[in-house]
Amino acid sequence: MKLMEDKDDFASLLDDCIKLLNDNMDVLNNIEYSLESEKEDSVMTDLTKNDLVNMAHEVADSSRIKRAESQFVKRFFEQNSD
Repeated sequence: MKLMEDKDDFASLLDDCIKLLNDNMDVLNNIEYSLESEKEDSVMTDLTKNDLVNMAHEVADSSRIKRAESQFVKRFFEQNSD
């Protein structure tokens, strides 16, 4: 009987942890992205308009990839928690 209660408590705790991670996934991804971005920061001079457009596309692509990764991890944990 005690073993079943422990398993139920553990399952409940695990569900709470997964919910907490899911609720904060975007915040965690933003923090990670900010930390990685700071490593790559450098001053560039003599940029052309094409360079700026290319940089904007790269930022948009990176954002989409991060969002896709986040959604994948979220679906993965939801699938495994069922």
